[in-house]
Amino acid sequence: MKLAEKICGCRKKKGLSQEALAEQLGVSRQAVSKWELGESEPDAGKLRRLADLFQVSVDWLLSEEDPVEEGPQQVKPGTAAKEAPLSPEAFPGVVGRLVRRYGWLAGLLLSLWGGFLALMGGLARFVSQRMFMGIEETFGSETLSHNPVYLVGGFLLLFGLIVLAAGVMLALFLKKKSR
Repeated sequence: MKLAEKICGCRKKKGLSQEALAEQLGVSRQAVSKWELGESEPDAGKLRRLADLFQVSVDWLLSEEDPVEEGPQQVKPGTAAKEAPLSPEAFPGVVGRLVRRYGWLAGLLLSLWGGFLALMGGLARFVSQRMFMGIEETFGSETLSHNPVYLVGGFLLLFGLIVLAAGVMLALFLKKKSR
């Protein structure tokens, strides 16, 4: 029994239309149709999701030795493959298409927010330092290091730079995935 026949048979046993299955997997109905006709095959992530949805193992889906009358073998509890990590392909339907197409904008917004935090932290440190410039000569250099505005500004600067870097990495990762 070929993969195409197994997908079609399992889909019908579950009472799903090609469109309903496609929406659950975050693909087009045409993709499911091509899988069932044997014109193409799902990628590894989709195979795992198909196996979980049909409650069978990926091995059973990929093997061609099983006779038709045996049907899908249930996955034993505790042996099911772990779900794929959160990725743009994990979102179903319209949301999935939006995440795959425009998800990189979330990374861009995150990096802008990080840049804003870093700017505000740097500005707080600069202003605080300028304010205490004359006082340091009178009271000593420890005054600035105990100033809460200076300390919080340093924390904001560091946190903002980390968020900025994370946002840039997320935007690049999701942009690459959208292609």
